[in-house]
Amino acid sequence: MPTFILIPNGDIIQQWDSSGGGASSYTDVDNDNGDTEYAYSRTNNERMIVDMTTPLGAGITPSDVDTIDSVTIKISAAYTHASLNTGVTVQQGGLAADSSSISNGSDTIAVASGGSYATYSGAAETTSDGSDAWVYGDLTGLQLSLTKFRSSRFGELRISYLYAEVAYTAAAAEDNATFFGANF
Repeated sequence: MPTFILIPNGDIIQQWDSSGGGASSYTDVDNDNGDTEYAYSRTNNERMIVDMTTPLGAGITPSDVDTIDSVTIKISAAYTHASLNTGVTVQQGGLAADSSSISNGSDTIAVASGGSYATYSGAAETTSDGSDAWVYGDLTGLQLSLTKFRSSRFGELRISYLYAEVAYTAAAAEDNATFFGANF
């Protein structure tokens, strides 16, 4: 099954801090570069909500896609405390193609201590709202939300990469050769 990724391209809410100082931005989590650039939090319930690129931005057109099979939030995260774990809640949101809300629940991810980056995944969500299957147009309004939990004043939860992995069924390629060969 083919996949493509959508990366952050705008800020909605930023309560996390930036590795470069000041408030974080979507640019702190839009590429996988480890400790070079990241967003971090030490405080319980701090949120980060970002807009995502559209499928066109990822080079995928509506004619490339038959069905959207699932959307999965993925993060590259590290926790700097030597022995305690921390966590983050991830959630998909935004505006669906039919103007309803994208809301399919949230996932709680435990991030291991020790300071090494690892990739963590939320659930592969097969619906945009808990009941309706994803459609291509839903992805144009997708937003991802992270909320820090398990406060720790001694360690930082660091996120260097945040993205949505979209699994889809490719549209069948048209074969005009059969039509023209058989009819002319």
